[in-house]
Amino acid sequence: MSRYKWILKSAALAACSPTALRPDLIGNGMAIRLKACLVFLVGVVLLTVGAAWYAMHDPDRYIPSIAAYLQRDTGLQVRIQHLQIQLFPTLQVQIQGLEIKNPQPFPSGNFLSVPRLDATIEKLPLLHGQIAIRSLFLHKPTIDFISDPDGLWNFQNPSGSKKAPAHFSILLIPNMQIENGILLGSNLIDPNDKPGPVVLEIGNFSALLNATSPKPSDGSDNSTGLAGHLAADTVRFGSINMKDLQSQLRITSRQLVFSNVQIKTYHGRASGDFLLNFGGKNTVFKTDLQADGIGISYLLAEFQNGTSAITGAMQTKLSLAGEIKHTSSPFAGIHGTAQITIRKGELPKLNQNQSMLALERFRPASAVALPASAFTMFTADMELRNNHIYSKRIDVNFYGTDVVGSGNTSLLDGALDYRGAANVVKKQGLLTSLFARMFKEAHQKDGRLTFPLRLTGTLTTPSLSVAE
Repeated sequence: MSRYKWILKSAALAACSPTALRPDLIGNGMAIRLKACLVFLVGVVLLTVGAAWYAMHDPDRYIPSIAAYLQRDTGLQVRIQHLQIQLFPTLQVQIQGLEIKNPQPFPSGNFLSVPRLDATIEKLPLLHGQIAIRSLFLHKPTIDFISDPDGLWNFQNPSGSKKAPAHFSILLIPNMQIENGILLGSNLIDPNDKPGPVVLEIGNFSALLNATSPKPSDGSDNSTGLAGHLAADTVRFGSINMKDLQSQLRITSRQLVFSNVQIKTYHGRASGDFLLNFGGKNTVFKTDLQADGIGISYLLAEFQNGTSAITGAMQTKLSLAGEIKHTSSPFAGIHGTAQITIRKGELPKLNQNQSMLALERFRPASAVALPASAFTMFTADMELRNNHIYSKRIDVNFYGTDVVGSGNTSLLDGALDYRGAANVVKKQGLLTSLFARMFKEAHQKDGRLTFPLRLTGTLTTPSLSVAE
């Protein structure tokens, strides 16, 4: 058969040679050769049109073979509803209703659901039996990452080694675009593999990504991947809700790296970097953020019911890291540090506290109408470890009184244990000084009163008293 194809090809080239088309050399034989050339060209055109028509009008016949190929490559069950093929001006394959199923032991559902996927394919490599994807466009995909207690993920090949570190197979496509997508991340709870809470949710996001070379200096692993820009309407990490995300995104085989993050949250704004590493048994996260104008009462409402423990506008610089556990409280072991400043707020749960009310006697006249616990500024260093928040120095500027102290709060039961000293800002008259001496351990220093204070109880029911 190949011999006949070679003869046909040679005849076609000879028939269509420049000499054959010169009018001054055309005799009867030349006329016959010209007709043969035209017939051959018409035949090629008809065959091309016929093949194009067949490909575009009956592409669904490729679905079983494509699904089988993807399943062999990934080990995951693949479902495709419909195919459309466009040959000109570029070769484009449109896949409708693409679903990649979760393997066992994960719950029923899909790791990936894409209502519509457009793939632009290079034509020339097809002549050599190769498929080279120029670009992918995913419309409204839902990506649902799930990890089980053994460190396996629902995107891994279930037939692979369970001892091998988790890794995501990166398709190094020159250009990938995602529109109006949803990304979810959760863990199964040990030991029964029950679905756990969603720890990461990115809603209505769009991204433009390109294949990249290794960039170990950005904190990611030293491997190739995809990088580009990500924008999302909503983001939730644990109990923290945010919106209007703008970020640079880098995806490698074991990490998601969000850098130059700009985001709105709780009436303020935050910026910084965020990293997820899923190469171990437990996913590890790390973040360094700066935030300003955060409504602290709105933030605390995500963790507490009822009246907020503190109000005001917060500015902070924080670093947090830790493993996301396979439990119903996946963030129980996180650790980090922060420096916070809160302006123009109050401690509402102390407004009726007798010691707090007594401090009102030292207020200036301009602050008489304010709540008893109102302050101009609250600053503190914080260290999160062992389910406690420790502070070496807390400085609260109440109206007329400054309080400096230290202590800790338990995240398990909200227990408070703080000690400090209250310093009256202005020198006091005789009667006020005599009243102040009713406080235990009160004394004067440079004509100003100072006395020790202690904060105990819990976040729900705090108690402020003069220390004995």
